[in-house]
Amino acid sequence: MSVDNTQVRVGVSGAVYVAPVGTTAPTDPYSSWGAGWIDCGYVTEDGLTEALNESRQEFKAWGYNAAIRTQVTDRTSTFKVTFQQTSYLTASLFYGVDVADMTSSGSGGTQYLSFNEAQNSEPMYYALGMDVLDGDHPKRIVVARAEVTEKGDLVYKSDSVVSYELTFTALSAPSGGSAISHMIGQVALPA
Repeated sequence: MSVDNTQVRVGVSGAVYVAPVGTTAPTDPYSSWGAGWIDCGYVTEDGLTEALNESRQEFKAWGYNAAIRTQVTDRTSTFKVTFQQTSYLTASLFYGVDVADMTSSGSGGTQYLSFNEAQNSEPMYYALGMDVLDGDHPKRIVVARAEVTEKGDLVYKSDSVVSYELTFTALSAPSGGSAISHMIGQVALPA
């Protein structure tokens, strides 16, 4: 492989989308997100952090110091992002409240959103879509089923934006499909 500076990527900007599990996702990194996908809004300048953690079991032979085989026993993919918009969607994701259980009241300057947090809320699952853009070099990640598994603190003060730090964990896909799809624009296999 030769040195090629066109393959050096920067996550200049991007977007994060959620949809009900089973919503049809784009099949390439260039198409628009279809019906059912909702843009979660502004993301902090920290962007998106993707982590892949694996645990392995080592198998050793009698009389040998080194492993003769390893086997992945656990694999977890997470996606951490901090949203800057206070909306029904960020409130739903952060508090784990279904949008159907929220109420919008009033109008104009007296409009407000209200909801109650459940004592024993059930997990909420989403299809998750992420675009990372560097000019005309997109990377698209689609997670068939994800859950919000970590939440940062909400800070209310005059010198910072209220931000919703969320970590999504990829779960097994419904009906045995692919859990995570990666599409990287303008990267080709060797001829």
